[in-house]
Amino acid sequence: MKDIATIATTKEILEKYQLGALKKFGQNFLIDINIIDKIITSVDINKKTAVIEVGPGIGALTQRLALQSGKVISFEIDERFKPVYRDYLNFDNLNIIFGDFMEQDIAKVVLDLREEFDQVYLIANLPYYITTPIIEKVLLSNCKIDKIVVMIQKEVALKMTGSLKNPLMMMIEDMGSIDYLFTVSKNVFIPAPHVDSAVIAIDIKKEADLKLYEVLKVCFKQRRKTILNNLKQHYDNAQEILDNAKIESSKRSEELALEDFKNITKFI
Repeated sequence: MKDIATIATTKEILEKYQLGALKKFGQNFLIDINIIDKIITSVDINKKTAVIEVGPGIGALTQRLALQSGKVISFEIDERFKPVYRDYLNFDNLNIIFGDFMEQDIAKVVLDLREEFDQVYLIANLPYYITTPIIEKVLLSNCKIDKIVVMIQKEVALKMTGSLKNPLMMMIEDMGSIDYLFTVSKNVFIPAPHVDSAVIAIDIKKEADLKLYEVLKVCFKQRRKTILNNLKQHYDNAQEILDNAKIESSKRSEELALEDFKNITKFI
């Protein structure tokens, strides 16, 4: 079996099926098997593990996931890859679903996998343009995924694992933890993107508090405004809420801790 994640095999596939990377889908094809191996070994995958993948492309990561795990469900929006999967990804434990991941009932998919497998992970090389919506969809669906390991734009990865607070990052803090695993050079892709990538891991320990996320989005809507002014846009009793939560109304959201927002949510 040929490794897809090599220059030779990738070029062979692209030429054989007359394929090119489509910018509208954020396609860049990984040509370094060592990166694939680092992703695989960064998480404990075995035959009791089911993996959900978004945007498999020509299947470089998909191939290794199918070999290591008990089941892989990949969502691909680009139907041009059908003959590639037929010829290069002939695995009994692989199910490729053609369609937009953002329109899928991911909670139902995970629930079905849970009947047979001990762990369910989302592992993917995500298109840059839709990174945040995909992560947000998975987290807020409360779909009982154990871990998310994704390759994303390096700049976004640094922001997500840095000190700057925002609603999604604080939601992840409440649900579990996030780690920056390693950097991936732009030179290991065909075509090469303009920026480097990075792999991050999100461990999920509890379900999302959807009310808390709603409050976080309100509080961070205008970062320069005080917490009182942001809350007043949505809650008539904003001052009373802050008084009960013992939070100074002159503070800005970035000055508050996760526990402060949980208290605000409680009194709302």
